[in-house]
Amino acid sequence: MENIQEKIWFEEVLFPQRSLSLFGFKILMAIILSLSILIGIFFYSLGAWPVTGFFGLDVLLIYVAFKIQYRHGKSAEIIRLSDEVLTISRIDHMGRQQNFSFNSYWVNITMSVPPNVPKNIGEKFIEARSHGKGIYFGEYITQEKRISLMKSLSNALIKRKTHKHSQ
Repeated sequence: MENIQEKIWFEEVLFPQRSLSLFGFKILMAIILSLSILIGIFFYSLGAWPVTGFFGLDVLLIYVAFKIQYRHGKSAEIIRLSDEVLTISRIDHMGRQQNFSFNSYWVNITMSVPPNVPKNIGEKFIEARSHGKGIYFGEYITQEKRISLMKSLSNALIKRKTHKHSQ
């Protein structure tokens, strides 16, 4: 029995942008903590001791905000084009995965504005559409990278279609 493997024509994994590396985060938190302690001591010495608690609260809120942002940084989108199927997989920050599949011969790739995004923003997203169903993807990347990704994926679809016809 033959082991027939489908050819992968295109594959890309997209991750959300990180605002800081882990090392940068530690440095930023050290600076914020140091400043909060110094300013808190200053206010304490002036007799305004209740203010010092708010400086601690600020540090805690900044820490929590960054931790939430890092947790959401574990999300991903995987775009894979094989001989028969274009699959777009979304993995959220909790590891849950959604897969969207399109027949690679019939799928169309375009750039458009999703219905939930105001048109005056100017952001366009990549849409895969076939037989009345579609999905927008590439929300983690910049507009320039979306355009590049769309061109690369469109070229891979063309190569795949012309290769199938030549067989």
